[in-house]
Amino acid sequence: MNRRIKPGHLLIISYALVDLVGTILLLLPIASHKPTTLLEAWFTATSALTVTGLTVVTTATHWNLFGQTVILILMQIGGLGLMVLATIILTMLGMRIQLGHRYLVTQDRNYFDLTGVVRLVRGILILTLTLEVIGGILMAILLPEAWSNGPLWGLFFITFHAVSAFNGAGFDITGHSLESFSHHTGFVLVVIVMIQLGSLGFVVLQELFLNRNWRRLSLHSRLVLSVTGAITVVGTLFFFLSAFKNSLADFSVVDKMVQSLFQATTRTAGFTTLSISGWTEPFLFLMILMMFVGASPGSVGGGIKTTTFGTVLLAIWAIVRGKKEVVLFEREIDPDSVTKAFTVTVMAGLLAAASTLTLMVTEGLPFMPVLFEVVSAMATVGLSMGITRELSGFGQILIGLLMFVGRIGILSVIIILAGKERRRLHYMKEDILIG
Repeated sequence: MNRRIKPGHLLIISYALVDLVGTILLLLPIASHKPTTLLEAWFTATSALTVTGLTVVTTATHWNLFGQTVILILMQIGGLGLMVLATIILTMLGMRIQLGHRYLVTQDRNYFDLTGVVRLVRGILILTLTLEVIGGILMAILLPEAWSNGPLWGLFFITFHAVSAFNGAGFDITGHSLESFSHHTGFVLVVIVMIQLGSLGFVVLQELFLNRNWRRLSLHSRLVLSVTGAITVVGTLFFFLSAFKNSLADFSVVDKMVQSLFQATTRTAGFTTLSISGWTEPFLFLMILMMFVGASPGSVGGGIKTTTFGTVLLAIWAIVRGKKEVVLFEREIDPDSVTKAFTVTVMAGLLAAASTLTLMVTEGLPFMPVLFEVVSAMATVGLSMGITRELSGFGQILIGLLMFVGRIGILSVIIILAGKERRRLHYMKEDILIG
């Protein structure tokens, strides 16, 4: 590894190069039915690589089979992680995984340390392919409409949406997300499960499905499951109560609950089974908060992460009670982790606020749609209130950069920009008034 290039910078450069290749492929005349501009190709490639799902052209009608295949591959690369794929290729070639490369993998996947990286990579590959195949098979069985245009198209249709669901990408080749299949309860439940599993993070999935010692889960996994479960329950109940007589009026009680669960789950994926235009304003605001929290570390999703949110809440509760230690499940959370959690939350909030203000000024759009779009991009969700295509070139570039930052991770970007402190000086301490 070139000593002049830091690992974090190399990670960004690697993703940028793959993004560039994807952009070039989508610019080719054989990729689309209509002429494609450079901005349209770049935005689509970035959205697919960052598994976001925001689009400036309709995926189903603008791109042909070749273009949709490029998007599919970019989604899979973004979900697995570029460094994971590189490790797999190097391992298959019988090459030794160097320390620098191991560090890149841990930074790319938000892993704990450098030990067990190769084992983690193998686990990620096995879990990803296994869950995508199982989900795809269930989708194929529960959605007969997928085969209406023949077996080959049906296979591609199922594969595309299985990869998109598990990786939380939200891309579809229907032209209207999953809204046509909202009454297929079994299919909707499969998508819910795939999105939830993809959002948990591979460390948690490894403990649940490979180690299978559920009684001795790590503190990380227990925190992830607790926060994910709490957010899902709150979102489900809120949507059920707010949309019972509106968006959910035509559904049975059981389907009302399934649809409510889906709306709470899609906070990390970007699929829709009900039009966002039918959501109430309170739920739109709640969705912004849920998207801001996002998925879990090491997962396919963005946001500040569930563990960050949980740690901040626990730290605030400890401060209120006059405690210095942040304790969960009879374990004390490392103070450095608490500091990182607050840093990530504040930085993400500032980035969202600055981006929202910038777009409101440059685009002349209302506050709620812009904030929704910014948080959706930064958390790599892909939900939109319909303003993505209305944005100017500057606005689309800014949203694209937010998607890129969301995929790399707020904490990773902070570390990369900050670098290492060369000189540590200690100054006199003095109190200031707080509150």
